[in-house]
Amino acid sequence: MDDGSRISWLIVILLLLAAMYFAIAETAFASVSRNRLKIGADKGDARAKHALFIKDNFDRAITTILIGTNIVHLAAASIVTVTVTKTWGLSAVTVSTLLTTLAVFFFGEMLPKSVARKYSEKLSVQTAPSLRFLMSFFRPLSSALTWLGNTAASLTKGDPEVSVTEEEIYDIIEDMTEEGTLDEEQGDLISSALQFGDVTVESILTSRVDVAALDVDATQATVLAFIKGQPHSRFPVYEGTIDNIIGILQVRKYIKAYLNASKKNRESAGQNNGKSTARHAGKEKAPALRMRPLLDEPYFVHQSMKIDDLLKTLSQKQINMAVVTDNYGGTLGVVTVEDILEELVGEIWDEDDRAVRKIVRLKDDSLSVSADEHVMDMLEELDIDVDEEESEEIGSKLINELVYENFPEIPKEGDRFDFHGLQITVQSMRNNRILRVRVRKADAGDPEQEVRKGGAV
Repeated sequence: MDDGSRISWLIVILLLLAAMYFAIAETAFASVSRNRLKIGADKGDARAKHALFIKDNFDRAITTILIGTNIVHLAAASIVTVTVTKTWGLSAVTVSTLLTTLAVFFFGEMLPKSVARKYSEKLSVQTAPSLRFLMSFFRPLSSALTWLGNTAASLTKGDPEVSVTEEEIYDIIEDMTEEGTLDEEQGDLISSALQFGDVTVESILTSRVDVAALDVDATQATVLAFIKGQPHSRFPVYEGTIDNIIGILQVRKYIKAYLNASKKNRESAGQNNGKSTARHAGKEKAPALRMRPLLDEPYFVHQSMKIDDLLKTLSQKQINMAVVTDNYGGTLGVVTVEDILEELVGEIWDEDDRAVRKIVRLKDDSLSVSADEHVMDMLEELDIDVDEEESEEIGSKLINELVYENFPEIPKEGDRFDFHGLQITVQSMRNNRILRVRVRKADAGDPEQEVRKGGAV
């Protein structure tokens, strides 16, 4: 082999390295996270700044890479063909072309792209300065080619712009969580944010049977005792019935008014009795305090209102609580700003909250589930999948809704029904309200007797 052939093969190897460079640059910048590059650029890394520029001008970078890749591949193929023809004759050209194609495919495309995908951030930063130089060098050619491509594309009618569906976004979040790009809490937060606009007030309210409310005609002693026994900072106040809520009482405002009235009462007594005030102080009557003037105006919303709209309204009106009404104007419950935020970020705990586990796994591997838990959460806990149609039907349905739907009358403790291969038994009740249910895998050979099933009287 003469010196000319050695130089030719050396050039081919250099061209193959150049092909590897372009393949690495293409895949690295296609895979790298822009946020990661921005973090490096904000810290003053010059190469990260170049990489961020390329990421923001990726169309230009791709055109430059395609130009470089084609030049390298064509040059390598031409030199190999000429060198092989001179050395071994035309008969060896076919074999050399096949071997060159395999070498370029493996070493110039597949291998470097696999590596670049794994180390995208590191390799994008390392290749950024040189690639940015090539982008400037090839800019006249790339601009001309881009113009020709856009002109040709404008002559044809393209497909309509494809938007990402909500289901696809959920799939992306799930894939990113499984791959470790997002941790589980971040994935849940993003999913909650996507679902936030679809949730209605009815799904998150505090039911009227759980609402701590005051009668406007209650005695002062009753009000003080009620406030002392409750962890809340404000209460709905009704007249006659809870369906007629006339205002919201702030505990702070009431206590302040009570203390002011007590102070005035003592001062008045002191002026009238002089020195005898101290002797009779212990016998003073509590100051009379009317609740009605202290009430804030209640804000009413219908049960179908979306919580994202309600949050904006509550923020604008600078109020914390809204009274939820049903289709007949009666009080369905109340909802607070905290209830809305918990739907987005999860449970918010304070020192007065009592931890109640909504789903408890029992020793026999069955579950004890709170009746105000969502059906979908129960199914997820048991790793039971439902199809899209069933998921939409179940939606934000609560366990107690599911139970009442499966009985023609109000159930009793011990009543059960089957649902999705599960046996759901009413575990505890208070009056006519279901508190908890027991859930386990349905067993056709269950020996229990004299237990009503859903749909039977």
